[in-house]
Amino acid sequence: MPDDPTPRSRRALLAAAAGGAAALAAQAALPLTAVAADPNDVLLGGLNASTATTLIQNSTNNSHGFLVSSTGLGIGVEGTSSGTAGVRGISIDATNAATPESMAYTGVYGYTQAFPDDTGVGTGVWGDSPDWGVYGSGTVGVYGFGAVGVIGEADSTSYPGILAYGATASSPALEVQGKVKFNRAGRKSIGAGKSSLVVTMAGVTTTSKILAVLNSNRSGRYVRAVVAGSGKFTIYLNSSVSSSTYVAYFVID
Repeated sequence: MPDDPTPRSRRALLAAAAGGAAALAAQAALPLTAVAADPNDVLLGGLNASTATTLIQNSTNNSHGFLVSSTGLGIGVEGTSSGTAGVRGISIDATNAATPESMAYTGVYGYTQAFPDDTGVGTGVWGDSPDWGVYGSGTVGVYGFGAVGVIGEADSTSYPGILAYGATASSPALEVQGKVKFNRAGRKSIGAGKSSLVVTMAGVTTTSKILAVLNSNRSGRYVRAVVAGSGKFTIYLNSSVSSSTYVAYFVID
């Protein structure tokens, strides 16, 4: 039998259109798991197992490569390793950085190249806080090794560059094995026929404590007194010397 030549009514056309739209909406409402997943996608809230390195690279200038945040007691970023450093941070260039084999038993390793000029210094790890920038605890809290092991510099005239505490009032706060150099210690020569010597030194005040002894063997001669002044101090002998005589001194404060 031939198709019904009767034209469809306007109501029938609208009903058919509504049915098609409903089908599309229902398909869009399906959970994402119903769509085939890309095995290369990073899974949020789950394990991302891989046998190769996962690289996230951002080529936009001044934009973070990877940003993680957490709330409460949640850790922002945690790195673990069974054979080398848990976290390895490299700035500028990894040339001359330690090898993974040498990083064993290292929680965090940081490296950067030397600063290109004298206006700054390269810093492998920088800790910054209004309180303590870096805190180290253990059998040895902090160990420094290099051309200069440790440098301490105060940013205020009210505080020392390095502060050392003993465990008790009778415990040593500072122990040194090897020579010690102080830029406020030295020796000067008292000329023949003189019995005193004036030494100029910035920072000396009238309350400074200064030690001085003869550094040449002169029978019957000795340091009688050391008198501190403003920016200088005077070393007095008990009498004049017949030849040039060295005196060693140490300014404590």
